[in-house]
Amino acid sequence: MRRRKGLKDRYELMQRIREFIEEINIGVSLVIVEGMHDEAVLRRMMLKTPIVRFCDSHMPRFEFVEMVTKNYRGLTVLILFDYDREGSTMANRMRVELEEGGVRIESRIREELGELLVREGIRRIEEIDAIFRKF
Repeated sequence: MRRRKGLKDRYELMQRIREFIEEINIGVSLVIVEGMHDEAVLRRMMLKTPIVRFCDSHMPRFEFVEMVTKNYRGLTVLILFDYDREGSTMANRMRVELEEGGVRIESRIREELGELLVREGIRRIEEIDAIFRKF
């Protein structure tokens, strides 16, 4: 039987998400998200790092990757796509292509944040703020 989460658990979850946001603000040069709702949630959570929206760019993936590679070669980029099958597949493809172009990819934050969110039943970035609304 799964134990019911209390206020303390919810607070710890929120704190951990805030820590991830701070880590991104300090150590990541660019965050790539799928769309504007994802960006809006991250901005409400005080993410200051530049964000680009892949789906809203209307570029083919190869062109988008070239643009990011040209501007961020040697820098650290976080691909923060949804944690569903499609988002994970797309993130992995883009990760490989960007790394081949000399971009450093921050994978640890994506993985750890994903584990945390999926445990809470959240697979879409835009749903993160639901955690904070429940508090």
